[in-house]
Amino acid sequence: MIVNIELENKEDFVFIKQLLEKIKGVKSVSVEEEFYEDGTPKWFIEKLADYADRLEEKDMISEEEFFSNARKKVCELYSRK
Repeated sequence: MIVNIELENKEDFVFIKQLLEKIKGVKSVSVEEEFYEDGTPKWFIEKLADYADRLEEKDMISEEEFFSNARKKVCELYSRK
């Protein structure tokens, strides 16, 4: 028997999937096109892409600034010992 369930609230999916997997005889619980192979939800990647499209030059730092900040933080963390 194959059963299709449509959820309005995507946050309920994790609970429903766990519930279905506990039922004796359930062979698989799958979702078509909701997740990538690595388990990342497609909605997350879409939101991330939207955010990236809205970024402007003033919102970013250079590679040099990034590594300078990283070096400062590493020194700060090691000096706490």
